[in-house]
Amino acid sequence: MLALIEIKKLIAAIAPVNTGDGFLIAASGGMDSTVLAFLCHEAGLKIELAHCNFMLRDEESERDEQFVRALAAKWNVPLHVKKFNTASFASEKKLSIQEAARQLRYNWFQELIDSTKHLNWVLTAHHQEDNAETIAMHFFRGTGLRGLMGIPARSGNVIRPLLTVSHNDIQNYAAAHHVEFVTDSSNLKEDYTRNYFRHTILPAIEKVFPTVKQNLLDNGKRIEQADQLLQIYVEQFKKKYLLQKQNEYHLSIAQLKKFEHTSLLFELLHPFGFTPGQVGEAALLLNARTGAQLVAATGQWRLIKNRKQLIIAPLLSTKNDYIEVESINEEIKYPEGVLTFLPAKTSEITFGNEKQVFVDAKLLQFPLLLRKWKEGDYFYPLGMRKKKKVSRLLIDLKFSASEKEKVWVLTTGDKICWVVGIRLDDRFKITTQTNEVIQVVLDSDLA
Repeated sequence: MLALIEIKKLIAAIAPVNTGDGFLIAASGGMDSTVLAFLCHEAGLKIELAHCNFMLRDEESERDEQFVRALAAKWNVPLHVKKFNTASFASEKKLSIQEAARQLRYNWFQELIDSTKHLNWVLTAHHQEDNAETIAMHFFRGTGLRGLMGIPARSGNVIRPLLTVSHNDIQNYAAAHHVEFVTDSSNLKEDYTRNYFRHTILPAIEKVFPTVKQNLLDNGKRIEQADQLLQIYVEQFKKKYLLQKQNEYHLSIAQLKKFEHTSLLFELLHPFGFTPGQVGEAALLLNARTGAQLVAATGQWRLIKNRKQLIIAPLLSTKNDYIEVESINEEIKYPEGVLTFLPAKTSEITFGNEKQVFVDAKLLQFPLLLRKWKEGDYFYPLGMRKKKKVSRLLIDLKFSASEKEKVWVLTTGDKICWVVGIRLDDRFKITTQTNEVIQVVLDSDLA
């Protein structure tokens, strides 16, 4: 049986709370959240109630809201209430009603925590049976290791102190202390996945395996412990083989091929927005041609096969693919750095620095155009009399697919005068006939 003193211990076992911390309690008006609120109130914690009206059950939704309002008034504690057009949000985001409500709920709780200085933690009333149901649903739906661990006791500043408490104990406590609450009729319906597991699937399994719920929880704990060992190994692997180069990450294909399973690959890619369903496709890149790519589900990163490596690189924007340079004495900022155009004297000319070039001013026709290179581009590399495609130059220099995407060219008219930071065009070099010189300097550290 729950005791008043236990709630502080349950919270302290999960998170490093301090005396005087403020707690925002997710209060639906149902038995579980009302018992949680009752425990915290009686224990003297600084609490505020937050109620979500998802406007899904007509009169019941209004009844629940009024119940929580009355409870907050009775205890004289602050109350936050928000109405959500859940059905519209679910339709817009192509989510189930349950997932839409979950996202709306937690996003709002986080907003309240962020905007209220005296609130430090969110408390929700998930209990043992909720956790067992979640593990079972994840197993049948298909999930990774983390899904089979169940509901975490803590997610950031969200704490679930009743996660080790049985629904039966909560029910007994409510009866013994005359805790009033409202009943959500949708909990009794089987048209929601969780309710179907709660009222049909798990009771049927219990007839054969009476301890199925506890078994699920025990397995979840074992998987959590196994995952902790896996994470230790993953971190060691990252330190050795996930090499950061500017804003990219390079992975050795030879090292990855030592593992026949895809668990390691998922652990490496998941932080970049790749989903479990994409891991199989990612594994195919190990033997794909150079340049093959896979874009993460979040659309922010991609995985690129480059010879003996996989490269995790940002997905580049297609905006601002060209910039006009109106005149000399300009400083042009573009995605790969800053170009500065300055007049120079022949006595100031130096060679050997790929990040600066000196060109014959009379050969340039302003405005110049700074743009990304494209297939078919060609120029006459310094010291050569024959033209060469930019694509061939980049292949010869062994540029990866992501490095190629960062290459820009400076053009005048229909001619390339500089493959920026790489090679000057021979047609624009300084000669004994040159009278005016323009110095162009690339500062890539300012990108």
